[in-house]
Amino acid sequence: MRVLVLENSPLAPVGHFGAWLQAARGAALQTLAGPDLRAGAPLPEADLLVTLGSPKAAYDADAWIAAQRDLLARWIEEGRAVIGICFGAQMIASAIGGSVSAIGRFHEGWMETAEVTGPVWRGPWIRWHGDHVAVPAGTEVLARSEDTIQAFRHRRALGVQFHPEAHAGCIADWIGFTPPERLADPAAILALTRERDASLAGQREALFAEMLRLIGL
Repeated sequence: MRVLVLENSPLAPVGHFGAWLQAARGAALQTLAGPDLRAGAPLPEADLLVTLGSPKAAYDADAWIAAQRDLLARWIEEGRAVIGICFGAQMIASAIGGSVSAIGRFHEGWMETAEVTGPVWRGPWIRWHGDHVAVPAGTEVLARSEDTIQAFRHRRALGVQFHPEAHAGCIADWIGFTPPERLADPAAILALTRERDASLAGQREALFAEMLRLIGL
């Protein structure tokens, strides 16, 4: 399996997901920096496109964000498989005719998901976002919590707002750029992530397998 990874920030690597793709599916990963995308670029050759997180927002006016939205729209229109995580999920939502908006508060830390279509979505999963996605008719909502969509599917495109890929190294970086007043106990979040890097391995693997199943891989 050939997987193209759009790394939209060096602070948000493919992490656990990439390691699982290689170990469980024998995937060959190619990483491209999202900000290097240019408008009208031809669609790359890959069996799966994965677009990752970013401190940026899908509604920001950066040229590379517009270029990625166009690439995703063309990719999805051709019926090709794509998974977006956090910012990547928001980019998929905007590419399929939905919208993304700030919700005025932040989801940061380990949380269970309130409304799910199956147990793999329940978590707990780590969240680190402050945006809400609205998706067009015909999109399947897979998970929702605090009135915010946490996972959805549209054709062979899957968006996940939480971060099953994130390991303790990522979380340490995110704590470093997050205003401290937003985090009640950053040391506890980091310690819990370090413990769950190992203890939730089976839960992550089940989720990753379901994510691929839903997009036909």
